[in-house]
Amino acid sequence: MREILSRGSVIQDRLSSIRVRERLGIIGEMGEIWREKLNGGELEGLKKILVEATGYCEKLIEMEFSLIPVVLSKENIGKNLEYSSARNVEVFERFVKVENGESFRILPAGPVFIISSGNSLIPPLIPSTISLAIGNLTVIKPSLSNYLGVVEVYRALSEVAAHFEEAKLMMDALIISYFTHDSASLKYLLGEAEIGVVNFWGGEPARSSVARLVSENPHHPKIVINGPLTGCALIDEKSADDKTAEGLAKNIILYDQQLCSSPTSAVFIGSWQSALSFAQRVGKFLEEIGSEFESITDDTSVFLTQSVRRVFQLKESQVFSSKNLKNFWTIVVSKRKSFLDEVTRSFPAFNIYTRRRFIEIVVVDSVEEALEHVKSIPNSYSFKGVDGVQTVGYAVSSDEKEKLFEKLASLGIYRIVPLSDMFMRSAVEPYDGVILLSEFTKIVYLRDKELALKQ
Repeated sequence: MREILSRGSVIQDRLSSIRVRERLGIIGEMGEIWREKLNGGELEGLKKILVEATGYCEKLIEMEFSLIPVVLSKENIGKNLEYSSARNVEVFERFVKVENGESFRILPAGPVFIISSGNSLIPPLIPSTISLAIGNLTVIKPSLSNYLGVVEVYRALSEVAAHFEEAKLMMDALIISYFTHDSASLKYLLGEAEIGVVNFWGGEPARSSVARLVSENPHHPKIVINGPLTGCALIDEKSADDKTAEGLAKNIILYDQQLCSSPTSAVFIGSWQSALSFAQRVGKFLEEIGSEFESITDDTSVFLTQSVRRVFQLKESQVFSSKNLKNFWTIVVSKRKSFLDEVTRSFPAFNIYTRRRFIEIVVVDSVEEALEHVKSIPNSYSFKGVDGVQTVGYAVSSDEKEKLFEKLASLGIYRIVPLSDMFMRSAVEPYDGVILLSEFTKIVYLRDKELALKQ
């Protein structure tokens, strides 16, 4: 590792000598190789390994596998790069004029060290692919649960390298590491190595430990932290149709609400009876979708969830639920205020990380009350460990939208998207309020004229 990093600038110079569109083409080829393996049934063994390692059902792993060619699409990565400061991918190869006599050139800021977390295969692939595409020597530490999946995805790079020298240069610029949180190698990379950027995905206590080590690094790398976030669904009575109910159910089921975009709470603007009717329809779709994405619930979780259901009923909330232990969902409908804080104080084990297929829908009369609920989430006991709300999935009538969007933006929400596909990301989306590309690069400014001072 020391030897490779000591040659970091040389490796990056060689990688940067490849035209950007060629790099994108190589990444696209990786996606096509993955697609061929998937269609040919060559990934069945990996699927079973990841089911065991992550706890996800086979259907969810299959869905992840199908999305990987999209993540590696040269068109999608290209769009991400085009949203650079100059809106021109050639800025990664030469100085590009942005004003008369003024130009930008974007260079890799690496080596980049990415520390990923969680079970999903997609999140570690996005930053590592972007980093590699823009010419960084990239070291990635996947989570132990999805390590083998990440290795298999990038194995396609070696297959492309057998035919193209440019792909071999990219392969030389990628290191997939496998070590525990307390390993000497990790401490070296964070605290001593010639690293340009450290990108950490996760929460406490690891976040603070990583930040402390990076602060002691004599090479002063930039640290970029993507902390734990969550999602909230916002629905009004006019929009509470079957499509909205199905969309909410789907986003509750997928990844068992462990994505930063997953809806872990909901607000319904309208009448109590309409909210109850909507909750019943959500329950119907939870039954249908959840039976396709089965999730085993252990005895401890069953007992905890049943206890929580009873407490909510004592609070006069309406509870809809399933008895199927392979699809153990719960919908709570509460009037005017959330009771989740009170319940989790009584049952601390029922926290944001252990709640699965559970949502409380708080029924309010106005947009203003709905916004107050969204605003309260980061400081709520029941959301302890979460930095804030990343995503609001909306299903609201057109006369409320503009006012709602502006106010949500002022609350610090990073993503405001249709409820039906909260889990999906556009190729041009920022990540938690920033363009990830900008964190992995540096901009060189060139001016070839003098600036005359006005007298």
